[in-house]
Amino acid sequence: MTNLEHFHVIEAICTEGSFQKASEKLHKVRSAVSYSVKQVEDYYGLQIFNRQTYRPELTAEGKVLITQIRRLLRQANEFESFVSEMKGDNETEIRLGVSSIFPIEKITDLLITLKKEFPRTTVHLEIEVASGERMLLEEKVDIGIYGTPSRHKLIDHKQIDTLNIPLVISDKLPLKNSAHVTEADLASYPQIIIKSTDRQSPDTNIVDDAAKWYVTDQYTKKSLITSGLGWGRMPIHLVEKELKDKSLISLDTQGELNLPIYIAKLKNKVQGPVAQRIWSHFL
Repeated sequence: MTNLEHFHVIEAICTEGSFQKASEKLHKVRSAVSYSVKQVEDYYGLQIFNRQTYRPELTAEGKVLITQIRRLLRQANEFESFVSEMKGDNETEIRLGVSSIFPIEKITDLLITLKKEFPRTTVHLEIEVASGERMLLEEKVDIGIYGTPSRHKLIDHKQIDTLNIPLVISDKLPLKNSAHVTEADLASYPQIIIKSTDRQSPDTNIVDDAAKWYVTDQYTKKSLITSGLGWGRMPIHLVEKELKDKSLISLDTQGELNLPIYIAKLKNKVQGPVAQRIWSHFL
C-alpha cells in the first residue's frame, strides 16, 4: 500500500480543484503534489487525472478511486481519534462551523470554557452561509451549528434555539408609507442577499423580479439595507435597535420566518474530549 500522505494530496486536489490550490492548502511545493499523484498512479498502474484538460479532471478509474480514498482517509482519522480518546488525549484542533445568522454571543461562554479546560487545543470557527450540513458531511468541520437540517441518516442533531428573521426595509424608502407592501412593490428595489458559501446550495427566499445585490456577511447586508439601498431578511438580534428606533421597518410581505437552529455531528465519527464538551454544553 502506498503512503497515506499521497492519498491526502489526491483528495486535496479534488476538493480544491487544482494542483496549485492543493499545494497551497497542504503547504507543499507544486512538484511534491505532482510527485504524490505519480507515486499512486505508478504503484497501482492506473491514471487518476486526465492530463488533457486545463483543470484536473478525474478519469473513470479516478472517480472510482477517490470514493475509496476518502473512505480510507475517514477511517484513518477515526482510528487516530479513537486511539487519542482511549489514551485520554485532547484534540490538538477542533473545527466548529457556525451559521452566519447565529449570535456568536450565545457561544462565547462555551469558548471561554474551552480556553480554560483545553488551553492547548486550537479552535477554528468556520462562519458559513447555507452550507452547514455539507461542511459537516465533507468533514470540513467537526461540529456544526446551523438551520434546519435535512435529517440526513449520517448526522446526529438536536435543536438548541429558534431565530426570528424578519423582512426589513429602511425608513428612507417610500415603501414605509404603504399600508401593505407586496412583492411587486419590493421588486422595485434591490434585494440584498448573502451569497451561500456552499456552491451546490441555491440561494433561498429570492424574489425573481427584483434586482439582486450580493454581499458576503450580515453586517454589510445590514448597512446596505439601513442606508436605503435595498431590502432583505435579517436576524432579529442584529436589528433590534434599528427596529425600536424605527430606522428599520419590519414587513409581513413574505410572512414570519422563525428558523430552528441545531447543533449537529456525524454519527460514525469518534468524538474526542473537546468535541464532547461542546456537545454536552447544549444538553
